[in-house]
Amino acid sequence: MFFQIYWLSDQEEQAFFAVFDGHGGVDAAIYAANHLHVNLFHQESFSQDPSDALCRAFKLTDERFIKKASREHLRCGTTGVVTFLRGRTLHVAWLGDSQVILVRRGQVVELMKPHKPDREDEKQRIEALGGCVIWFGTWRVNGSLSVSRAIGDSEHKPYICGDADHGIFPLDGSEDYLILACDGFWDTVSPDEAVRVVSDHLQENAGDTTMVAHKLVASARDAGSSDNITVIVVFLRDPRSPPPTSTEDEEEGGAEEPVEEEQWAEPRDM
Repeated sequence: MFFQIYWLSDQEEQAFFAVFDGHGGVDAAIYAANHLHVNLFHQESFSQDPSDALCRAFKLTDERFIKKASREHLRCGTTGVVTFLRGRTLHVAWLGDSQVILVRRGQVVELMKPHKPDREDEKQRIEALGGCVIWFGTWRVNGSLSVSRAIGDSEHKPYICGDADHGIFPLDGSEDYLILACDGFWDTVSPDEAVRVVSDHLQENAGDTTMVAHKLVASARDAGSSDNITVIVVFLRDPRSPPPTSTEDEEEGGAEEPVEEEQWAEPRDM
């Protein structure tokens, strides 16, 4: 579970945010947190096609971690969701059930669908490879993992694959914020409820974003989550200012520099 931001002086403004949620141990999550953004930067397509570079970085990180796991006898994996902002474009890539939502003018914008075994296309992919999806408290791949894609989990390959999905979303300056979180949050807090928690916090604190991620973590705990919880809130404009009109969007040329807020709870069931 990890947060990272960096800027490159010879490009448009850029920012990278990610959540990695490990299972079977912390090694895969720590490895992904330390290497995926580096692998992204070194992709040949990084300058011209960040989404392609993100998918290649996920794949490379998976392949290299599997080699490390083989050498060190590790049996673990990690889900991951990454958002990469370049200028007025948001790139999203993910594996597994960690998720990100975009909030625009107070409304949730769906950016992705998590990789879970009961998703029909994932179920068909697994079964075509000779695997199965069965119910064992929840839907699981071969009766084991409750996610269908991840970095690591070499003993479950190719059913648990390391191929990331991605999406590209233009920004017009009316976007409020992003929420990235692992399944320990989303399993108990819906996107609409998360927006309500953020809205209430901002109203109660005169737009001050300090502790808003803490508030979201607490809301998941209060809703009954016993899993580890990671939440990152990335504000794309000053919440104390009203959203720009369409005319202002065109005149100002897009979104403001992101202001980030981060919080995580200590892992309890990795």
